Amino acid sequence: MKLFKLHNIRLILILGIVFFLVGFANHRQNLKPVKSLKVELLDASKIFITEAEVEQLLEEVLKSNGDSLVNEKRLASFENVLNTNEMIKSSEAYYSLDGILSAKIIQREPIARVMDDGFYYLDADGLAMPLSPNYSSRVPLVSGVGANELKEVYPLLTRIQADDFLKKHIIAIRKKSVNNYVLEVRGRDYLVNFGQISYLDRKLTNYKVFYLKALEYKKLDEYKRIDLQFGNQVVCTTK
Repeated sequence: MKLFKLHNIRLILILGIVFFLVGFANHRQNLKPVKSLKVELLDASKIFITEAEVEQLLEEVLKSNGDSLVNEKRLASFENVLNTNEMIKSSEAYYSLDGILSAKIIQREPIARVMDDGFYYLDADGLAMPLSPNYSSRVPLVSGVGANELKEVYPLLTRIQADDFLKKHIIAIRKKSVNNYVLEVRGRDYLVNFGQISYLDRKLTNYKVFYLKALEYKKLDEYKRIDLQFGNQVVCTTK
């Protein structure tokens, strides 16, 4: 019994020492100054916000804190400021052991450029996003659609974005009238009458099959209108 009690006392003492050392190390770490800033854009192929611009946001938070010491409790404030930026989807801020404040950034992803009393993007979440002075995204131009109607065309845009062929091929979507959309394609003179935003997979698949066949037989330059609004049919009008 005495041996058991002695073992428990030793275990408590060891745990106490470990907790003290961890707390002391954390305390010393929190007294360190932030030596530098490091920003990582997780998708650097499209720069809607630069590393320098993110660093400036971090520096503004450091100044508002009144000091530039390492403090784990402040990481949430860095992330809150970064996440309110209109070009940033999400962020993660953290300190390294050598006192570097780092931030990993996921930028918002445009899927369309909307023309409506000016220009702005529609992002992958279906939300408005301002244009960036740093980068212009090659996405379809949407016109004739008001801000309150974007939900209607959003499903079509997401399918275009998810398909490598359609993403490169379709350059514009225009609403002509109620439930009547027209598509413009890259490098061709014809228009694609899509009709209403319905049966998307069927219409898009039919168009891709038609396009590849017409391309194979070198017929694409003969058409001025491709009509997809009749369900399973692809109706073509020649020049």
